[in-house]
Amino acid sequence: MSFHLFSPLLYILFVKIITYIQPCPESNNMKNLRKFHNIFLSLLSLVMLVGITYGTYNDNKFNSINNLFCLQYSENPITYYSVYLFLYSKYLEWGDTLFLHLSGKPITTLQYTHHMSTALLVYVHAREFISPLVFLYQGLNCLVHVPMYWYFAYPKGFLYKLRKNITQFQIYQHIICIISTIYIKTLDNCEQNKYGLELGLTLYFMYLFYFSVFYIKSYNKKKKIL
Repeated sequence: MSFHLFSPLLYILFVKIITYIQPCPESNNMKNLRKFHNIFLSLLSLVMLVGITYGTYNDNKFNSINNLFCLQYSENPITYYSVYLFLYSKYLEWGDTLFLHLSGKPITTLQYTHHMSTALLVYVHAREFISPLVFLYQGLNCLVHVPMYWYFAYPKGFLYKLRKNITQFQIYQHIICIISTIYIKTLDNCEQNKYGLELGLTLYFMYLFYFSVFYIKSYNKKKKIL
């Protein structure tokens, strides 16, 4: 399954291809498909969150910080399928980019860099074995994606007032992952997948930057003086 290593190139090709499709922002069929896409990913995120939480609990990894970060996962099939479902869900999330284009909106740098790199990040942490810290990355990501995708499906629904908080949680997620990854790198006898920590640290710094910029532009705009 080494094709995952080329997922950034596949995403670049994917974006090139969809730009040849004519946007259709007023199409009801497109809007309905976009809503189904977001509802499906919200529910899928919940399933993956439950799966990785159960697998982590079943292996007694919640007993201590050291266990959570360093204790190897057993061969529990729920953990295995949850992680690999998480990996392939990163390709399903490319649909975000497709529907953004079909809606006539620009593909932002945040959108581009984030979706281009997430499949690679997950794969590196599952390539040789499931990295002991995978709950940190997957659990937090799924936790925020449950309300995020539901909000995307119903942007004027009950989560509308919490859209700012969803972005804040994404920023907190990246900070937690950065601090935890740095901490793990200081530990001895804490085996992780090769290059997993280095890639995670690099990408989470990048995500933190772009999500922070998005937050500032979206929610910290100065009121215009009339």
